[in-house]
Amino acid sequence: MLRYLTAGESHGPALTAILEGMPVGIEIKEEDFELVLKKRQAGYGRGKRCKTEPEKVEVLSGIVNGKTIGSPIALMIRNSDYENHKHYMAPFCASSPDEGKINIPLPGHGDLAGMIKYGFKDCRYIRERASARETAIRTAISVPARCLLKEKGIHSIGMVESIGGIKAELNLNAPRDEIEKAIDEVGYDFLTPDKNVISSWKNLIDECEKKNISLGGSGVVIFYGLPVGLGSYVEYDRRLDGKISQAVMSIPAIKGCEIGNAAELSKMHGNASDEILINDKGDFYRSTNLAGGLESGMTNGQPLIIRFYMKPLPANSNIMSIDLRTGKPTKTEFYRSDIQAVTAAAVIVESVVALELASQF
Repeated sequence: MLRYLTAGESHGPALTAILEGMPVGIEIKEEDFELVLKKRQAGYGRGKRCKTEPEKVEVLSGIVNGKTIGSPIALMIRNSDYENHKHYMAPFCASSPDEGKINIPLPGHGDLAGMIKYGFKDCRYIRERASARETAIRTAISVPARCLLKEKGIHSIGMVESIGGIKAELNLNAPRDEIEKAIDEVGYDFLTPDKNVISSWKNLIDECEKKNISLGGSGVVIFYGLPVGLGSYVEYDRRLDGKISQAVMSIPAIKGCEIGNAAELSKMHGNASDEILINDKGDFYRSTNLAGGLESGMTNGQPLIIRFYMKPLPANSNIMSIDLRTGKPTKTEFYRSDIQAVTAAAVIVESVVALELASQF
């Protein structure tokens, strides 16, 4: 089984991660890291930090001459913005008591609960670690897992389904190469195969940027080529749908996860399962994929379809909170935000699921 840990604060010196359990000899290229992180940073309506942070991955161990060597893989991404915060974020700094403090908890973030849990007098350290900035290193550490899956003939696609309630037309049953080609034609700004929805999304994002309002949305991730039987039915904690849901729901601002199209299945009357057929060669197959590739916690050989739902980011919500210095109600202070980050979420969801699937091998 693969195990990984991440560490680092949003404005600390760096983000780091260690991945343990990768087999020997998996081929990994430097551009594999560059491509996936470039996709995570891209997106129409992303914030300024995505343009200022280079997100260059430094491999510290576990990969030599472009191949895994069986030992733990350690990665680091330095935070260039640390230079602007190191006088109160350095490990051994001597900052003044009020320097760098965040005194107004942000509703929708972990500020207040974390501050109470750990006994802090301000929200800085919670905000630093609970930040979605952590997903940069989680995306990076997924690269060895993605390469392992690729060697086994497993490929994945992450795409945006809706932004701000405006939905794209997606045909999830279309051939993989057809979907990939359509997404490539649209580009990283929106990561969708439906080019007809782009102008509506663009207009909405432009309008919300003028008002400094964030947008939520939904996306779909599909994995192709999975064998039958990954996961298990024998214990609750080995069921793959549970493991995937936990990984997806651990991503900041993700508030829902579906396997397949669960919402639509809940409205059906009677049979909502995929009939089992057999071809002339004696191979089993299904004519539909209502289960989304999972049955009783195991892959069933069909494409694995995961849908996620993301709320608008809270940093520019401008709603009421409490000033910790005075105890009085006050409006939240503006904190850097994306107008939409659904495009990034599609890449991150694909990353955490890849790690979970690779672990099943």
